[in-house]
Amino acid sequence: MRRLLDALATTLALIGGALLVAVSVATVVSVAGRWFAGQPITGDIELVQLAVAVAIALFLPYCQLHRSHLIVDFFTARSSGPVQRRLDASGSMVAGLVFFALAWRAGVAVSDMRNASETTMVLGVPLWIPYAAMVPGLALAGLAGVLQPFHARSRAGTAA
Repeated sequence: MRRLLDALATTLALIGGALLVAVSVATVVSVAGRWFAGQPITGDIELVQLAVAVAIALFLPYCQLHRSHLIVDFFTARSSGPVQRRLDASGSMVAGLVFFALAWRAGVAVSDMRNASETTMVLGVPLWIPYAAMVPGLALAGLAGVLQPFHARSRAGTAA
């Protein structure tokens, strides 16, 4: 199960990275167009906002699986190993539940925005599309967070 989660998380992270590269290229083209011809890419700021939001959601599962989120351990740094492991497991579980809640609410937003035909101001991009692109990343991050404590426990059992 861990290998499948890791493969899916890596795939989503690569897609997110490709999305950011595309947005970076579009930004360079837009700035160059603005500088040299006085004509930027229409809606470039909208595209950047939507793409970055989607990319962040696609990076979350990889960050969760590889414990790459920011951890503030000011109060727990001097705790014993077992206490720190229990706190890390609890934190992963809570993060997973939060990611599931975000995936659920993003899914509801997809339906609502689609029914309302809500679009961006300049380009008229239907807003449900980027929200729909965020749902898989949020859901996979939730699954990773909820399963992580069990994976850590089985890894600790085999190491002993």
